[in-house]
Amino acid sequence: MFYKFLNRSISNNISELHPIAMRYLSDDIEKNDDKAAADRLKVVRDYTLLHQHFEADPKRLYIINRNYLNFLKAITFLYQTSSLSIQTGVAMAPLEVYSTINSVKKSFDDAVAILNLK
Repeated sequence: MFYKFLNRSISNNISELHPIAMRYLSDDIEKNDDKAAADRLKVVRDYTLLHQHFEADPKRLYIINRNYLNFLKAITFLYQTSSLSIQTGVAMAPLEVYSTINSVKKSFDDAVAILNLK
């Protein structure tokens, strides 16, 4: 019950940040053909697969949602603080932001591979 409440709260935050982050990443791909942005868009696909897989497990879904929210916050922070591409933003960003993006990407990649989701 507690995790269902937390998931609702996090889902609201994700709903606000998701379109903003996707717009930033999509624009970067269109304008700069940025491979790093394309790799980060893959996180969205992995998130969707993991979300569908763990819908019946509110605790694990909370963990996935929390990681994805942190990812969205980091992406949004990078684009709002940098007028250049995400690669430049990541290079100039605090270590915590860079670490968040990479760790969420890696954990989602690993989870999708281990669970054999397609």
